Amino acid sequence: MAINFQKINKMRILTLLLIACATITNAQNSLIVRVISEENKETLVGATLLLEGTNNGTSTNKEGGALLQNIPNGKHNIIISYIGYLQKEISYNFPQATGIVHKIELSTSDTEKKEIIIEATRANRTVANLPTRTEVLIEEIDEAASMEPSKISHLITHSTGIQVQTTAAGSNGAVVRIQGLNGRYTQMLKDGFPLYGGFSSSLDILQIPPLDLRQVEYVKGSASTLYGGGAIAGIINLVTKKANKNESLLHINSSSIGGKDFNIFISERTGKWGFTNLVSMHIQKGYDSNRDGVSNIAQVSKFNLNPKIFYNLNKKTDLYFGVTISKENRIGGDMDIIRDKISIGKYYSDKQESTRFTTQFSINYKLDNIRTISFKNSVSSFDRSININDDILETSSIAFRGNQLNSFTELNLNIEKEKQNINIGLNALYDKFTKDKFLRNFIDNFLTQPLKNQKFQTIGLYTNHLWDITEKFALESGLRADKVKGSQQYSIPLEQSFVLPKISALYKMTTELSIRIGGGMGYRMPSIFSEEAEPYGYKNVQTVNFSTLVAEESYGTNIDFKYQSSFGTNNILLSLNQMFFYNKIDKPITLNENNIDNLLYEQKNDHLLSKGYESQIKLTVDKFTWFFGYTYTDVYLKNGENKNWITLTPKHSIKGDLLFAIDKKWRIGWDYDYKSGQFLKNGNKTNSLFTTGLIAERTIDNYVIFLNAENITNIRQSNVGDVLTNGSPQFTEVWAPLEGFFFNVGLKIKL
Repeated sequence: MAINFQKINKMRILTLLLIACATITNAQNSLIVRVISEENKETLVGATLLLEGTNNGTSTNKEGGALLQNIPNGKHNIIISYIGYLQKEISYNFPQATGIVHKIELSTSDTEKKEIIIEATRANRTVANLPTRTEVLIEEIDEAASMEPSKISHLITHSTGIQVQTTAAGSNGAVVRIQGLNGRYTQMLKDGFPLYGGFSSSLDILQIPPLDLRQVEYVKGSASTLYGGGAIAGIINLVTKKANKNESLLHINSSSIGGKDFNIFISERTGKWGFTNLVSMHIQKGYDSNRDGVSNIAQVSKFNLNPKIFYNLNKKTDLYFGVTISKENRIGGDMDIIRDKISIGKYYSDKQESTRFTTQFSINYKLDNIRTISFKNSVSSFDRSININDDILETSSIAFRGNQLNSFTELNLNIEKEKQNINIGLNALYDKFTKDKFLRNFIDNFLTQPLKNQKFQTIGLYTNHLWDITEKFALESGLRADKVKGSQQYSIPLEQSFVLPKISALYKMTTELSIRIGGGMGYRMPSIFSEEAEPYGYKNVQTVNFSTLVAEESYGTNIDFKYQSSFGTNNILLSLNQMFFYNKIDKPITLNENNIDNLLYEQKNDHLLSKGYESQIKLTVDKFTWFFGYTYTDVYLKNGENKNWITLTPKHSIKGDLLFAIDKKWRIGWDYDYKSGQFLKNGNKTNSLFTTGLIAERTIDNYVIFLNAENITNIRQSNVGDVLTNGSPQFTEVWAPLEGFFFNVGLKIKL
């Protein structure tokens, strides 16, 4: 029998190839995983899986699932990562049984918030699932505390469309503007309590230290439906830390312009009890940046104490009680006066003293699994005195002092269903200002500046409904009814009622792209306190006449597009946000400054319009994060066809930063800010401004050393014009930085 060796060789070759293919195929394995958050068990879309030592990787889908293929036999490390979460490395042996889905839980990084729950709207929803457009700052707080440990003015400007405007050069008072609207239209909250405004408004952001804050919430646009009058432009809610863990932090800071800070924050948790306390001390020497003999930064000494007690009675009941005590002295003007030197011709000074005492109480009781009833109350007493000497003969000196008493009480029922949240509440607000009867100059302060006592009492009933209609579409609607009684000395009482609807919608077009649209109405009662009257120390500012002035009423709307996605396997996260806004205020109240001896509030038949858009880009690539924000703001008073542009409001502004961070090691940041020219009262337009700064932090065990340099370009208003006006800086419009370049260094110690 003849043997066909050629055929046998072909068969051998074919067999060897089949064996080789089978071996190779057998050596290529797959891993199926589902990645979720350890804290809330939510799926993490876009988490990356990488086979260590290779470029073989994949990302999770909208269900949090991923399939990693082409894994050789043997023991291999799989690296799982997601922006804001700690990277996890897990070893697997291959081959392994097929069909197994490995559940992987990632925990949040220490530098990130575990879960961003919005408190300002009372709906207790994450920011991604809330129809009302809300912005949140978290990781920026620690950085801002290094830049300005004594105040939040730098912190709150991290968002686009936000401007901190200096109201008086002597005292350096400042207010917050949202979308170009004056500071009186922004409502400041702390833990949901409206504690600020009125006589204290120009000092509020200068007196709040950021060290005990855990997040800052912005609701831009009309928000009066949430908390009543005064929120025409929006609200800023400062949320403080709770006693969830034991923590002790010591913060020491010193600046090149004479500032020193000493802060201590303590948080303790023992069983059902919790305790936090912030002690903050700030000393600032008077600083003259342009050496003209007049301070550009006032001399300040300030003390804050903010203890809180938390108690969890049982699984159904929890409560807390807090107290805030702050005292501040500030003086600006001639440097010789500040230094207590006797000099011929030196007379100008702006001396201010203030004391704030606030209590906060809140209790929550769970009626059942879906219903919670809450009661909260706050009382705030604010004393302030203003003594301005702007005349060498002291013939026009100003002495104005008084007490502002506020209280806020709210009863709320929250119903939390699977797809709906319903809030029903009743609240009462009391605001009373009483001018001190002590008058240094009887003729000047009584005849030309009559007592300006005023009082407002507000009762409000509100309801807010949030409905997740589908997985992609959510609707939020609200309605508030307020009745306000106002009384002003030397004026007839004023009583008005308001019905304030609002509606917002969220549509998730894809897992990466969402759109929000909303609108609402608002109001603000007439008051003697405004940023226009602040530079005058309220001298010759006449009593509000309720017979001719009524509340300012408004409506506003905005539409917002957001895109967020992660790419590849290199921790790349891109977020794009585009918002358009429109606000209209009917019959705005303005201060007529044509005659400084008789400053009158008036209300004409015109409108205040604020419209524009905000554009934001945030890109994270591994350890680098870049933020860029642009705001276009068009704000003007319109009477018929006539337009009067609002002063000190840049039409174009850019802000942003670049951050390099290695967790628990390094944080290096660069920030920049551009403002286009601004109109002044005389109709002139200022130069555009560009400022920039750097910050570096090094963490070594429990120690953080930081160095911050601000305004490296040394932009100062005095570089392009005299800060003095008519011999006094008190009435100068401040449109540029006054202090110029400075730096500060400090140390944080985790005890």
